[in-house]
Amino acid sequence: MRSIRFFGTILLVFILSLALLTGCEGKNDDNANGTPAADGKSDADRFPNRPNADTQSGKAKELSTGDVAPEFTLTFQDGSTFRLSDYDDGVVLLNFWATWCGPCVREMPDLQKLYKENTPGVTVRCISIGDPDVNTVVRFVGEKGYAPGFIGYAYGTHIPEYYPSDYIPYTVIIVKGIVRETIVGTNSYSYYKELLTKYAEEQ
Repeated sequence: MRSIRFFGTILLVFILSLALLTGCEGKNDDNANGTPAADGKSDADRFPNRPNADTQSGKAKELSTGDVAPEFTLTFQDGSTFRLSDYDDGVVLLNFWATWCGPCVREMPDLQKLYKENTPGVTVRCISIGDPDVNTVVRFVGEKGYAPGFIGYAYGTHIPEYYPSDYIPYTVIIVKGIVRETIVGTNSYSYYKELLTKYAEEQ
C-alpha cells in the first residue's frame, strides 16, 4: 500500500512538472513572435513575406487588389515618423503626388479635409514622389497652408519602387494591411469619403 502511494506521488509530481514546462515554452514562443495582433497573430505571422521598401526585401511590383501592402517608414513634414504596419488594424489612404502635377494639387484640399476629420480607424497621408528636393515640398506646404502632418517626401527612398505607377496622382487604399483599391487620377472628397466609410464600416 505504501509502495502504491509512493509511486502515485511520483506520478503526480511528474505530471505537474510537465504542465509547468509546457506553459513556459508557450509563453516563450509568444515573445519570440512579437506582440499578437487583435486576431491573435503577430504581423510576422499574418504577412511573413511582406515586401519592405525600407530593407528592399520582397518583390517590388505593380500593386493589385488583394496584395499585401509593402511596408515602409517615412518622416513627414511635421517631423513625425509614419510606419505603415502601425496602421494595419484600420483603413489607410496613401496618395502619391508632386507639386508640379496640376491634377494632384487640385485634389489636395479634399484630401486634407479627409485628414483633418480624423475619423477613428482611418488614416490619410500624401507622399510626394516626383519633386526634386524636400525644400520644394516644404515651400509648397507653407504657401498653401496645408497641414504638415499628412504630407511626406519620398524622393530618394525606395517607396516609389514598391508603390509604382506610370501616372500621378496615384492613390492606394489599404485595409488591415491588404490593398483594396488602386486609383489613378483625381477624385472628389465625396468619392474618397464614400470608399473610406465603406471600408471602415466593414471592420
